[in-house]
Amino acid sequence: MAEKKNVKSIKVLFREIFTNKSVLFALLLTIFLLIIFHFASIITTPGIELPKNYQEASTSFSGMLNLLAGGGLSKMSLFAVGVGPYITAQIIVQLLSSDLIPPMARMAKAGERGKRKLEIITRVLTLPFCIAQSYAVLALLFNSKVSGSNVIKVFGHDSLGDLTGGEVIALMTIFTAGTYIAIFIGDMITKRGVGNGITLLILAGIVSSIISNFQMALITIKGDINPDQANYVISVVLSFGLYILFFIGILLAVIFINDSNRKIPIQQTGQGLTTDIENLPFLPIKLNSAGVIPVIFASSIMTIPGTVAQFLTSWSAGKDFIMKYLIIESWSGIILYFLFIVLFSFFYSYVQINPNQLAENFEKSGKFIPGVKTGEDTEKHITKVLNRMNWIGAPFLGIIAVLPYIVSMVTGIPSGLALGGTGIIIIVTATIELWNSIKSASTTSGYNVTRTRIEAQHYEEAPKEDDKVSQMW
Repeated sequence: MAEKKNVKSIKVLFREIFTNKSVLFALLLTIFLLIIFHFASIITTPGIELPKNYQEASTSFSGMLNLLAGGGLSKMSLFAVGVGPYITAQIIVQLLSSDLIPPMARMAKAGERGKRKLEIITRVLTLPFCIAQSYAVLALLFNSKVSGSNVIKVFGHDSLGDLTGGEVIALMTIFTAGTYIAIFIGDMITKRGVGNGITLLILAGIVSSIISNFQMALITIKGDINPDQANYVISVVLSFGLYILFFIGILLAVIFINDSNRKIPIQQTGQGLTTDIENLPFLPIKLNSAGVIPVIFASSIMTIPGTVAQFLTSWSAGKDFIMKYLIIESWSGIILYFLFIVLFSFFYSYVQINPNQLAENFEKSGKFIPGVKTGEDTEKHITKVLNRMNWIGAPFLGIIAVLPYIVSMVTGIPSGLALGGTGIIIIVTATIELWNSIKSASTTSGYNVTRTRIEAQHYEEAPKEDDKVSQMW
């Protein structure tokens, strides 16, 4: 019965989307902007010549950069740097505005005007990160692995040291401009389309590379099996099928965690008080309340040591320390990445669900949690439930994210082909958020249309002023 109800609601939602002009326009605009971003991501920047067998340096650092670039790094396109610097700047601004710097904390609490000021600070702070990462991308380009006699050439040169200062500045300017264009596209999606624009740009890059990743996985499996052995084809098919099954299993596990929530019952004082326990309203506390933000932010933080290493001389003491202990291809780097995800999960869960604000809203609206006093006790109860959920959801999120790097270090399989990882988490969480945004936009727009129709009908049927005067007399 519940399944039939869900199917019916989905059909109703699709009908509302395709019959509601504003929602359909927002959805089509989002798709259009994502298509533009994708095509710009696969066009190589002028002046850079990539051979046919080009493959960016197969490291976890480059993989994270490519993820935050929405796939633009793999073709050294306009979006080779992507939104990574903007995300890093966002982390710093949000941390500083959480009572660390009083003026910024006041801005965060000053409504839309304060948020606009913080956004301006974020975009200004993005610039130095863009410049640093642009140079790191150029250094990474010349360190890329190319088989055969073909070499990478940039303005006719095959070494970063051979480029003139003007040529380096020109490329860094192009990559920096690409970051701000990507931010603009993300803002357009957030304001005029559906969903979070920055997250959707990252999602678009991951989805566009899924088929190529499966192809690479199949090639790797073929290479690991001896072609002269009996039943070679059956072995390849079974191994690849097992790979797909495990991939789907991890995908379903992430979906289950994202959909799991704790329901806190809520009662209403006065006439709203109900004894119907089955239909009692509730406050849902998700197992993963922070969504995809902790994974994206932790990935952005983990690219900083690799970016710094590109500026250091070959195998200096500082670079040697970074490459041994701070990059995600080391055990200490994996632990750091895991800890960052857990910490950001706790931090952003309190941004998404503010227990203090909820307790105040409950008290003002006459709502309460059965068996819990209003005010401070309600705040403590919500905080306790949120902490319990985080201690389950945050470590799970971290384990799924670091799983490919652990498998890669143990087995030698490239981390991009290992099961699990940041990509699956972003695909699941961002897709669920997009679906919820579409439903929310459809509901809001449908409500506005209905209200407008009722108001128009009311005014048409209401007596004119002259009629009111005559009725009074």
